[in-house]
Amino acid sequence: MKTIYLHGSPDLYGSGKVMLEILRIPGNAEQAIVVLPHEGPLCKKIIDLKIPLYILNMGVLRRRYLTPWGIVGRLILWFIAVWKIKRIIEQHQAQCIYVNSLNVIIGPWLKLFTSKRLVWHLHEIIEEPKLLFWALQRMIKKADKLIAVSKAVQYHWAHPKLHRPIHVLYNGFSTPNRMSSEVPISNLKETITIGMVGRIQPLKGHSYLLDIFQELIKDPRFKNPANLQLILAGDPYPGYEHLQIQLMEAIKKKKLGEFVNYIGYQENIAALLENIDVLIVPSIKPDSLPTVLIEAMYAGKPVVATRLGGCIEMIEENKTGFFIPLNDPIQSSKMLLSILSDKLQLKKVGEAGKKRAEQLFSIQSFHQGWLRIMNG
Repeated sequence: MKTIYLHGSPDLYGSGKVMLEILRIPGNAEQAIVVLPHEGPLCKKIIDLKIPLYILNMGVLRRRYLTPWGIVGRLILWFIAVWKIKRIIEQHQAQCIYVNSLNVIIGPWLKLFTSKRLVWHLHEIIEEPKLLFWALQRMIKKADKLIAVSKAVQYHWAHPKLHRPIHVLYNGFSTPNRMSSEVPISNLKETITIGMVGRIQPLKGHSYLLDIFQELIKDPRFKNPANLQLILAGDPYPGYEHLQIQLMEAIKKKKLGEFVNYIGYQENIAALLENIDVLIVPSIKPDSLPTVLIEAMYAGKPVVATRLGGCIEMIEENKTGFFIPLNDPIQSSKMLLSILSDKLQLKKVGEAGKKRAEQLFSIQSFHQGWLRIMNG
């Protein structure tokens, strides 16, 4: 079925990688048209698949626009985007509209003006502000198909008046290619390297991780930066660069500069994972299904996360990963010290995590699940 794909970012973070895998399902690329808001790493991947690509400001919804004037500006952009995308749909004779994530909210209007089938892929758990949650919950009712990346997302958006199921489809990926890394990481064998990969935004828990790290380095074993390193990879959304500045200031203020290596956005996550001992996802609010957690499990790396959102479905505690408490850096650091001190356990957990990733998040299961949902 000829389908137009709308996605709110041209970067290769979780939801972008998921859409790319959908486009790689046999037969999809030949029937696809993609619309992105601006240039970025995802564009080249789309072009390599020989898919028509349009760059168009769709009025992607961010929290900074949730002001009276911000909403007025979004409304204008939504009106223009709907008109332009309607013409693209007519030009390519598309039969279906696929919206990837909740920050692109023009899908219902496109359905209204084109009478095309609407598929909405839900990647987010949005709790605040309540008015936004309420509005989005009612908007998704307009979709013909709803797909959630985890049971946590499914439960969050479920509503008694939603007269259609929300299908759960876990993200799936091929085993990552292990390429040489250009990441500047210590080669000392005694160094334990903890990695965190993700957008710089409050819910991801960068500040919480720094608090945990402050407690970690109080231990005599880790007072020397040659023994413990933290690698932070990722960047903020355009327009939110101040969050990166705040992160750098926090590292300096907490006197962690010798221990923390911020390397910005990394496209080759597989290579980065090769150079860490443990991956941590210290989210302070529910994260739907952190893609990097799947990638780390595939790489055989032990994973640590707060007990929130989709992470609860991904990790079997003390078997394929570990949970740390929320908002308790002292207890979290004690647990990490215990985890890091048992290298045999780390190896076993990494191996078990890899098997779980191959079973639960395989590319074959993802493709089969997608076809079953779309054809059902």
